[in-house]
Amino acid sequence: MSEGYALRYLRRVMGWGFEEDDRETRWLRTVSAFKYDGYRDFLAGSRFPEALLNWLQQFDPADRRVAYRFFRERLVFISWAEINQLVRRTLPAYGRTVIVRRVSEKTGVPPYLVWSNPGARQRVEETLKRTLFIGLSDGARIDAFRRANVGKVTNEQVTLSYENSETKWGDLHKDLAKRTGDTAAKFEVMFLVDDFTASGKSLLRKKTDGSWSGKLKRFAEGFNRHRTLFADDCTIAVHHYIGTPKSQQDSAAQLAQAATDEKLKPWLPQPIELSFDLMIPSSVVVTRGADKEIDDLFTKYYDSNVHLMSKSLPVGGAEDARYGFAGCGLPVVIEHNTPNNSVALLWAESDEAPKDGERAMRPLFRRRQRHT
Repeated sequence: MSEGYALRYLRRVMGWGFEEDDRETRWLRTVSAFKYDGYRDFLAGSRFPEALLNWLQQFDPADRRVAYRFFRERLVFISWAEINQLVRRTLPAYGRTVIVRRVSEKTGVPPYLVWSNPGARQRVEETLKRTLFIGLSDGARIDAFRRANVGKVTNEQVTLSYENSETKWGDLHKDLAKRTGDTAAKFEVMFLVDDFTASGKSLLRKKTDGSWSGKLKRFAEGFNRHRTLFADDCTIAVHHYIGTPKSQQDSAAQLAQAATDEKLKPWLPQPIELSFDLMIPSSVVVTRGADKEIDDLFTKYYDSNVHLMSKSLPVGGAEDARYGFAGCGLPVVIEHNTPNNSVALLWAESDEAPKDGERAMRPLFRRRQRHT
C-alpha cells in the first residue's frame, strides 16, 4: 500500500472533513518523514501511515478519535538521530566526569581545577587508558560509541557484553598492559552503558525469595572471578542514555540495599555511580484514573494473553500489561524497538484467539521481544 493511498483512506476511517484532513495529512507526512518511518520494524513499501491505518481500524468508529488523540498528543518517539546524539555525549559529558572526579579524589585537586593542573590533567589521561567501557545490552550502541570516540579510546577498551569469556578477559588485560606500557596495570574505571530503563528492574532487583537478579548481578559475578584485574578501589559507573525519575529512584534504592545484603557478597566496590542523560519527565506518564477516555480505551481493547507472552512482564508486579511493565505507563517508542514499559496499546500483538469478551490487538509499533 502506498503512503498516499493510506493517507487518503485514513480520511474515511477517521471521518475527517476537508480542513481537518488537510491539516492532519500534512502533519502526518512531516512526522513520518522525519521520525516515525525510521522505526526499524517497518519495511520498504510498508511505513508508518500504513501501520497507523491498520492500528486505527481495530477500534470501533466511536473510539477512533480517542485513539488518534492519544497517539497525536501523548506519543514520545525517540529517533535514531536523537539516540546517536546521546551516544556521542556519553564520553565527554559523563565518562570524563567520572574520571575527573576520581582523579580529584586521588590528587586532592578540586574537580573544577583538574584541567588547569598539569599533573592532574596527565592523571586524567592515564586513568582514561585504564577505563573499560562495557555495553549492558545491544541497545547500548557500542559500535556507534566506538566511532564517536575514535582517537580518544581504543577499540580494545570497549566490549560489547558484560558477560565475557575467560579468554576475553585475558585479552582485555593484555591490551591494557600494552596501552599503558605497564605489565602490572589494572583497570581503574568500569563504565557500564545501556540505552533505556524505566523501572530499574533489569539492572538490579531483589526477588521475592530474597535472591537477586539483573544485569549488574551477573556483571558482579564476572568481576569478582577476575578481581585481580581491577584496582582495589576501582570505580564502577552505570550510565543510561534514557531514564525516568522512577528508574533513577528505584535503582538507587536497590543499589543501597544490595551494598549491605550478605547474600550478594562478594559485591562491587562502593559507591556505584548512576547517571542518566535524557530523563523522561513524570508528566509524560499515562496514569490510571487521570483520563477516563484513555482508561476505557485501554480496558476495552486489551488481550490478556499479551501478559503471558513474556515471562518478564509478571516480574514487574503489575496485574496486566495495559500500562506496560511494572505499570510504568509510558507512551514511549525508541527507533529500534518499543519498550515493554510502554502501554500495551502501542506495541502488543495478539498471536492467538483472545478470551471471550476481549479484543485481538494490533500494534502501532510492533515490539521485538528480547525477554522470553
